[in-house]
Amino acid sequence: MEEKPVTKGGDQDLEQMRDRVAEAAARLYEKKGRSATVEEIAEASGLSVPVAYQFVKKPSDIMLLIMERLQAKFSKGVMTSVVEGAPALDRLLEAISQFYRVVETDAAKVTLVYRDSLTLDKTGRKRIMQLERDVVEVFKAILDDGVASGEFRVLDTDLAAYDMVMAGHSWALKRWHFKKRELAFDTFLARQQDLFAAMVRP
Repeated sequence: MEEKPVTKGGDQDLEQMRDRVAEAAARLYEKKGRSATVEEIAEASGLSVPVAYQFVKKPSDIMLLIMERLQAKFSKGVMTSVVEGAPALDRLLEAISQFYRVVETDAAKVTLVYRDSLTLDKTGRKRIMQLERDVVEVFKAILDDGVASGEFRVLDTDLAAYDMVMAGHSWALKRWHFKKRELAFDTFLARQQDLFAAMVRP
């Protein structure tokens, strides 16, 4: 069956194809590193080479696509789960849960981004940093709201937001340590939530 070209009218199909390419690229990069080709990614994703080339043309495109999909998953989870007007602490704990669950689901991709992001060109590195910054801003905005309402006492909300993101990444980057401790993900998440809740309270 001949592959249909990607069109502007099929946004849902476009997103599904993008996800398939990102998943296939992550699997191949984990096994082969930057030697993985677009042709191999196309085959692994079940798409034609011309369609795959619409999403990735060079290694930096692949890394950015993987990072963008991670950020999109987190943003979507927060948007659908964090209730506006809810207490700041409730929103913060839900945002932590959503972000850490993305890290748990896509731990290999998180590790891959850390491992290979330094190989990107200057433009690619800037884009990766901005995507990470977008995630940090979600936490910072909640922290700022909590400080403004008097619910939180945080001297540096930007630093605290980065601490939360980095603690989440540690589940992927230091999984060997948590595995050695026989620490299950749900326990890790609950203890991190307790830790940060204690940190922000007045």
